[in-house]
Amino acid sequence: MSSTDQQPTHTSELSADATCRPTIVCFGDLVTDLVMAIERLPVEAERVQVIRSVSIEPGGAGNFLITAARLGAHAVALGTIGEDMYGQAAYDALLAEGVDLSHVQRGAGSVNVLVLVLVDDAGQHVFLVHEGSGDPLTLDARMTDLLRSADLLFVPGYALHERRVAAAVLPAARIAAEAGVPVMNDLGPIVAEPSVRPTALALVGLSTASLLTADELRCFAGLDDEAQAAAWMLSLGTQYVVVKRGEAGCAVYSASGHQAIPGIPVTVRDTTAAGDAFAAGFAVQWLIEQDVLRAAEFANCVGAAKVQKLGSGRQCPTLAEVRAIQQRTGC
Repeated sequence: MSSTDQQPTHTSELSADATCRPTIVCFGDLVTDLVMAIERLPVEAERVQVIRSVSIEPGGAGNFLITAARLGAHAVALGTIGEDMYGQAAYDALLAEGVDLSHVQRGAGSVNVLVLVLVDDAGQHVFLVHEGSGDPLTLDARMTDLLRSADLLFVPGYALHERRVAAAVLPAARIAAEAGVPVMNDLGPIVAEPSVRPTALALVGLSTASLLTADELRCFAGLDDEAQAAAWMLSLGTQYVVVKRGEAGCAVYSASGHQAIPGIPVTVRDTTAAGDAFAAGFAVQWLIEQDVLRAAEFANCVGAAKVQKLGSGRQCPTLAEVRAIQQRTGC
C-alpha cells in the first residue's frame, strides 16, 4: 500500500495535537442498551441465574459517538431517539458525554430501540432487540447542511434495518459523498440479511472506507478467501476495506495492496461495543493523521482498551486508557 493512497478526500487542516476538532457525524442506530451481567451463557429454561449487575447505556452508535467525543472529535448524532424512559436515559447520557444532539429527531409518543445485552463471566454476549416506533426521520435543510460540511460521515449497518431511519440512509450518504465528505461504514452482522443487501451494496459504493469482521466480509462477498472477498468489495467502489480480526488485529486492503496490523494481547472481559470503539478510533485518527495504516494501529489500541471493560456506552474507553495501551505497546 503506497503512502500516497492513505488520505480521506475531504478533511479540515488537522494536527496530531487535536487543536482543531474534526466533525464526525454518525447516522442512525441511537439505541439504548439494557446490560445485564450474568454467570453463564446460554441461558437455560428452568435454571435460575443471578443477575450480578444492571445498567442502562447508550448502545450501538452511542458507543461510537461517546468514544469519538472522548478521543477529541466533535461527535454529532443524526437520527432518532424515542421519548420513552429508555430513550431519555440514552439521550441524557450522550448529552453528558458532550455528544451534539441538536440534529436528533424525537417526537411525542416515540419509543426507542431497546437492546437487552446479556454478558457472562467468559465475556460472551447475546443481544435481544425490541424495535422502536415513531415518525420516520426527515432530512431537513439543517441536516443537509451538516452532512455537506462534516469532516466524515459514519453509517453503522444497523441503521439499514432501523425502522425510523432506514429510508434516509442512502440519501444522507449521497449528500455527503457528493459534497466530497468521506463516508465510512461498518455493516456488521446485518450483511447476513438479504432484505438490506441492495442498500448495503449501494452504501459500500458511496463509501471511502468500509469496516467489517473477517466473518462478515466472507459472508457479504460469498467467498471463503479474505483477500478475494476484499477485492470484490473494492470493486464496488469503496477505496479501503478494513477487516477487523479481533485479538489478531486488523488488515487494510486498497487497490495498491494490503497490510496486516497485529493485535494487542490483553485480558478480555467483554467484547460488547469493541467494534464501535474500534470504528471511532479509526475515524478520529484517520482525520488527524490522514493515514489509514496509522488509523488502523490506533483503532487496535482503542479496541484493546474497550474489551478490558464490562458494558457499553459510558464504559467505552477514555483517551487516557487508550494512551496507556499505546505506552505499553509502543504503537
